[in-house]
Amino acid sequence: MNEIPAAAWALAGFVLAHAAWIVSDLPDRDLLAPFVIIERSGQRELQPYEAPTQEEAIAAGKAAMPQWTATSDAWAFAREGSFREGRDRTDVLIIDFWATGMKEPVTLIQRFERFTKLGRFKILGEPMVSRGGKILPTFEDPPHIQ
Repeated sequence: MNEIPAAAWALAGFVLAHAAWIVSDLPDRDLLAPFVIIERSGQRELQPYEAPTQEEAIAAGKAAMPQWTATSDAWAFAREGSFREGRDRTDVLIIDFWATGMKEPVTLIQRFERFTKLGRFKILGEPMVSRGGKILPTFEDPPHIQ
């Protein structure tokens, strides 16, 4: 993961924190509206993706990824989903991110518990990192940021 620029990690972390903050205040049945933060020439732009269904909003964001890559220095796309581990399903925040110098986007997956489950919002464990649809081994130490 050494080829992931520091700017990409920083933007992904910022977007993950922003998504977690939004979800921490949502009522039980509401889902995070997918959004992207795009960096161009040191400026950040937030663009939400809303549609009649969550699936359509996510699909619209994913379809725009090649355009973001062609016209920006970095981007990070946040959405909500679920992650299956054995028989258990866990709510997750998913952040696809990319920056100049990367061959392909990388994904952060962060488990969380909704506010209503235990009376408080809670981040669960460390984020997982996925590339090409495969979860990468966890690090003993954080990735080296250049």
